[in-house]
Amino acid sequence: MRKILLLGLMLFYVSVIAFAQDRVITGTVSSVEDNLGVPGATVLVKGTTIGTATDIDGKFSIIVPTGRNVLVVSFVGMTTQEVVIGNLTNITVAMEPDVQSLSEFVITSYGDQSKREMTGAVSSVKGEVFQDLPVQSFDRAMQGRIAGVQVTSSTGQPGGALNVRVRGVGSVNAGNEPLYIVDGVQVQGGGLAAQGSQNALGSINPNDIESIEVLKDAASAAIYGAQAANGVVLITTKRGKKGKTNVRVSVQEGVVKPLNLYDVMDAKQLSIIKRDAYINAGLDPANAAATYGDPEDPNLESYDWVDELYRDARLSVYDLSISGGDEKTTFFLSGSYTDQEAQVIMSDYQRATGRLNLTHRPNQKFTVSAALSLAYQNTNGTIDRGNFVNGPFVAGYSARPNVPIYDEDGGYEAYPSNHLFGYNIVQGVKEEIRSAKTVQSVSNLSLTYQFLPWLSWTSYFGLDFSDVQEINNRPSTIPAFSSYGGSSVFTGRRNTNFNTNHNFNFNKEFNDVHTVSGVLGFEYKVGNSDTQSATGRGFPNPTLIYLQNAAVPFAVNSNYTEYKRAGFFGQAKYDYDDRYTADVTVRRDGSSRFGAENKWGTFGAFSVGWRLSSESFLENVSWLDNLRVRASYGITGNSDIANFASRTLVGSSGQYLGNGGLTISQLGNDLLTWEEAHSMNIGVDGTMFNGRIIATIDFWRKDSKSLLFDTPLPVDSGFGSITRNTGEVRNQGIDIDLQTTNLVLGKFQWSSAFNITFLENELLSLYDGLDRIGNDLIVGKPIQFWYTNEYLGVNPANGLAMYSDGEGSYTYLVGESTLDYRGSALPSSYGGFTNSFSYGPVSLEIFFQGQFGNLVWNSDIYNQGSWGSGPDNQFVSQQDYWKQPGDITTVGKPYEGGQAPGTSNIGTESTRLLSDGGYVRLKQVTLKYTLSTEIAKRIGMSTASVFLQGMNLATFTDYNGIDPEVNSVGGSTYGSYPNGKQITAGINLNF
Repeated sequence: MRKILLLGLMLFYVSVIAFAQDRVITGTVSSVEDNLGVPGATVLVKGTTIGTATDIDGKFSIIVPTGRNVLVVSFVGMTTQEVVIGNLTNITVAMEPDVQSLSEFVITSYGDQSKREMTGAVSSVKGEVFQDLPVQSFDRAMQGRIAGVQVTSSTGQPGGALNVRVRGVGSVNAGNEPLYIVDGVQVQGGGLAAQGSQNALGSINPNDIESIEVLKDAASAAIYGAQAANGVVLITTKRGKKGKTNVRVSVQEGVVKPLNLYDVMDAKQLSIIKRDAYINAGLDPANAAATYGDPEDPNLESYDWVDELYRDARLSVYDLSISGGDEKTTFFLSGSYTDQEAQVIMSDYQRATGRLNLTHRPNQKFTVSAALSLAYQNTNGTIDRGNFVNGPFVAGYSARPNVPIYDEDGGYEAYPSNHLFGYNIVQGVKEEIRSAKTVQSVSNLSLTYQFLPWLSWTSYFGLDFSDVQEINNRPSTIPAFSSYGGSSVFTGRRNTNFNTNHNFNFNKEFNDVHTVSGVLGFEYKVGNSDTQSATGRGFPNPTLIYLQNAAVPFAVNSNYTEYKRAGFFGQAKYDYDDRYTADVTVRRDGSSRFGAENKWGTFGAFSVGWRLSSESFLENVSWLDNLRVRASYGITGNSDIANFASRTLVGSSGQYLGNGGLTISQLGNDLLTWEEAHSMNIGVDGTMFNGRIIATIDFWRKDSKSLLFDTPLPVDSGFGSITRNTGEVRNQGIDIDLQTTNLVLGKFQWSSAFNITFLENELLSLYDGLDRIGNDLIVGKPIQFWYTNEYLGVNPANGLAMYSDGEGSYTYLVGESTLDYRGSALPSSYGGFTNSFSYGPVSLEIFFQGQFGNLVWNSDIYNQGSWGSGPDNQFVSQQDYWKQPGDITTVGKPYEGGQAPGTSNIGTESTRLLSDGGYVRLKQVTLKYTLSTEIAKRIGMSTASVFLQGMNLATFTDYNGIDPEVNSVGGSTYGSYPNGKQITAGINLNF
């Protein structure tokens, strides 16, 4: 304490002395382009937090302490300048446009190009935006920050997989994930593990990322041809820069809290509704009391199963990086460790990553670059996304509150066998092992030779490797598994994806106004997956879980699959005087996944751009910095199907006369070929008021044709379906991206970033002229929708559930005739809104994210909102049930079994289980304090900051479940693992 007081007194003394020796400097900041004053420019005394802003005429006045002799002048879209004061009292500063910021480069697998010159639809987010956020993967960091890109959690498991969609869902049976490319390596997305959920993209430390670019239309993505129908996500990791070595350390610790848990009944509340349900059904209420407890019993005890399963968890993130280099060699070296508990007991995640990025230039013509990464992920998970009795997100809420969790000796109470299959969910979660350990590497090597200043050759080699070891042990101490002595399933899965490309790059300028650039190359990729699993049963002791201890070798399985793809590509660009731009791309790909007659496909795109702000008729519009229109059309492909979907397959079918038997298991299709996305895009880019407003708007349409579709076969064929090219889906919409510097007033600055996407999805056609396939696909509707009965509420006269009869009246009985389309499972809009505030050394960032227009099927209502009719515990809200004629309520008459005479069962699918899935979430709040450069240097650092941040802090929604973001298959939240609320504090140090 004494040291803190002494330090405070010393700082106060220094500030008083400095103030006594201040001098006043005045000046003007102008633009070299028009010699006009620049209003709102920031003027800082270097090495301090003393600063001001220029007035409307670009003039300023600032107090400069003695010993300080340099001013730092900055403004959005202009090059920052440092001005030596010397003996001057009045200074004039002429600022130039920041050409580098206007000409940011997008790095692809085949070279890089200026974003200013691109005619396609490309959105990006810089790594600094999500640096130090406690997210385990970069796809989560993209959520709400890029127009046209929807990111949703498929689970709240730490390190779990996400769903990423670029401009909608375009395929029925093939994949809809974009192509991910990390420093040129084509990386497989999705989940790695079956035990819990583990994100394949989690091997990339988000703090290692320099930038993320998303190629959204055919003009930008066509060079990737057969893989680009669902968009392309380019991740560029950090590289070293020549100069002084920089060391960065980041540490943060925090807690994870359950986001929003259901409030379920205690023992007395449940016993009351169950008693009435038995009475209403004409059953003996004594039987209800025997099972659920007697509501009149003063000694009726209640046990909180939910509280036993959830917790406030711990989160730790440690990050270290070292970067630097000289004229010939630069390097970036990093390491990180993440340890996060989940809000559910026995569920956690650990990750360790290491990266080394090297670039070496032995001479002016030759460059060698390498990126080596290694990551280890460990997930201890639990079952979610389904009505599983051994999943805490279902059984925890369903467990009867009158049943003890533990017996008198502290062991687990035997759960009643007539409910949840006799499964004590607390015992199951604590004793069942569900673990996945993964080692991953995403690494590459590239060699570039510069033949001429305008011509180079690059050879590139990339590897995406993962090795997963999983175990699921179900010990015999759990009664459900005791009959066979418990079991263990061990699974090993090795995935290897290798890609290489070799290409010429050229860029030549003629007569100062004509620029021709492009790339010509060849690419090859091979991917394989090798899986083995073995199951053992009958373990002599529950602590012995490995297969050598099993009495019965129960099952053994293995599988190997591989595919190959080759492609030739070319791209040519022409730019005239930075005004008119044209771009042509052609690619031809062949894939082993398709039929013998159609292995090869040709893809391409054409785009043009016109920079109106470079025309003479706009040269006097002083507030307009840049205005450009773009248009494009192209075709890209989708080959994301099973490796042998086009082949006739033979599989084993048991034995015949003691010998192994074979039978045809799948019919082939030699004509099967690529699914195609026909895309068009019209975009406008604008920058105004010296970069204070930057706006982009894109109008787009994407028609997915020749869908890779599993079409049914006649029953007498002996096969269920065959994969064909048929059907068409349309996605169309508008992407809007807006960045503004709202206010610069002295030390205070306020800027915003807003993006939103509006989109429509429609199935245009099916196979053989059909207009529908059952109630699953209907021409003219979205490809994911809800087709069910319309629930009208509770009849006050009798407490029964009413449904629409389809003819303007109501009915108690529903069937096929009362089913109809009720709404889309796909959102019609989504986006994000960030506000950043700073005052001297203090900064605050507030980020909202949301989506709108979709309906979510809340299957938890089926169990916990069943009006007391079933065996499960109920929501507390179910207490307000109908009791007598005239009652106005949303909960009907309890009836044991759920089906009163003359009615449909209360569990019948209807809009009663549908809910508005739209939401706005306070996704991130970060408060940071940065020490002044002077103080940081005194303690041996170049910069230092401390921060406090929260994620998923609040959600504004009409959704009646736990988390509208986490959807299971088909948009249902049945037993889903919700996201957690995270609060962390940390420190950043740079040396």
